[in-house]
Amino acid sequence: MVSLSDKSGSMPARLLSAVQLRSLLEPTRWKILQLLAEEPCYASEAARRLELNEQLVHYHVNRLRAEGVLEVVRTETRRGAVTRFFGVKEKAFAVMLRDERTKGRGVPSLLRGFYPKGSFDGRIVVGSPDPHGPFQARARDGYYAADLALYLGSLGDSASPSVRLDTEVRSEELRGNVVLVGGPIVNLVTARINDSLPLRIVSNPQSVFSEKSGKHYYENSGMVYRAGNPWGDGELLVVAGRSIGGTKAAILAVVQKAALLTGTNVVRGLDLDGDGVVDAAEIAE
Repeated sequence: MVSLSDKSGSMPARLLSAVQLRSLLEPTRWKILQLLAEEPCYASEAARRLELNEQLVHYHVNRLRAEGVLEVVRTETRRGAVTRFFGVKEKAFAVMLRDERTKGRGVPSLLRGFYPKGSFDGRIVVGSPDPHGPFQARARDGYYAADLALYLGSLGDSASPSVRLDTEVRSEELRGNVVLVGGPIVNLVTARINDSLPLRIVSNPQSVFSEKSGKHYYENSGMVYRAGNPWGDGELLVVAGRSIGGTKAAILAVVQKAALLTGTNVVRGLDLDGDGVVDAAEIAE
């Protein structure tokens, strides 16, 4: 049993797999959990108390929310923005020693084909940050892919995602399982198949278009599309948006809501704390 401090004397326990336990015991996350078990607070305040980088704390808070151990306990309006106070859902955890997640049973069906032997097997292709392609675009969403890679690595019994730039990936590297991050303007590999997809990024009007519903989706909209790999025998997952906010929304949807995704989903980015930055996603279709 792994416990957090508990002032109430009531200590309901939640069953964890070994993989989930490793995630919680990451040193920074454990410090955050201990602090929030004592008293709920907002991420910026947690960063101040723990003398940690605020962006780092926001990242770990989001990961803990994705694991289902943190929740928003209340909100306050401060200087016109909504501030969320986080607290722990349970004060104790029981450990499941036989880790079924490493056998693929805890991997969401959306991603199961990427874990043939319990570990992530595939290439993640992101857009180059240098000017490239017909639009001479610079991809600015590559660092969001780090969140996606961390999540994908956490689902298996080992973590070794392989990342390539769209300008450097070789044809033979696209024949297995492939995850494409970014829309067709910033990712040339996405551009090669975009027009043939039932969910795709279109330019007139600039939007995510769904053939299924016939709808166009605009600001901070993204798509999560899974299908067979057109270049080989593996799986293809496209995580892209009409803009950088849409791509971030698509990544957040995979990290936070993978179990709810069918593989043909339009998502929208949300700014829950009012700071002008996408920090959550909702499934629009």
